[in-house]
Amino acid sequence: MDTIKRVQDLMQVRDMNLCVLAKKCGISHSTIQTTARRGGQFSVETIERSGCAAISIQDP
Repeated sequence: MDTIKRVQDLMQVRDMNLCVLAKKCGISHSTIQTTARRGGQFSVETIERSGCAAISIQDP
């Protein structure tokens, strides 16, 4: 799964920006932005630990 793409899609659906996402997940804005810019992926462990699971990035 392309976790960055999934997060970006969900942010768009929820009308969120990176700052809001970072605050909700407890991850710094720069970490999210750098990961996306470099084409990286979030590990499932990082997503679960950070609380990003709360925005439902799992497959429907």
